[in-house]
Amino acid sequence: MSAMSSPYDENQQSQPQGQNPYGQQPTPNPYEQPAPYGGGSSPASYGGGATPASYGGGAAPAPYGQPYGAPQEHPQGTLILVFGIIGIFSGIFAPIAWYLGNKAKREIAASGAHPANESQINTGRLLGKVFTIIYIVVVILTIIFSIIIAVIGVSQSGG
Repeated sequence: MSAMSSPYDENQQSQPQGQNPYGQQPTPNPYEQPAPYGGGSSPASYGGGATPASYGGGAAPAPYGQPYGAPQEHPQGTLILVFGIIGIFSGIFAPIAWYLGNKAKREIAASGAHPANESQINTGRLLGKVFTIIYIVVVILTIIFSIIIAVIGVSQSGG
């Protein structure tokens, strides 16, 4: 007895490899994402001048001089926040926090790196700015009221 073969076996053997048996070209999928590794169909193709850093769509490399991994803290971040909080109670620390916060923001913008304690810098700078303005307004109002009281005192004692 001979083994029975499928009628489809003949068609498969007579068809050249890689051709569509129906004579149609496959339609491209408009929703298909391009291959992240240089256009090849497998990671082994490694073509298109792709580099290993371009695989996987990960984050950009750290700027020059910055280590990989977690972002570093700005060295004055905590100091700026502490000066901003103390500036609520003592008028001398608020403008210092505002000044140091602005200086740190310029350094961050120049380096392009975002330190881990950037929110502390922003908060201390904002506290310093707000309370510096409040203290300036209080000083100006105190001077105005002192002048008004002095004018009223002089006018009542002379008259």
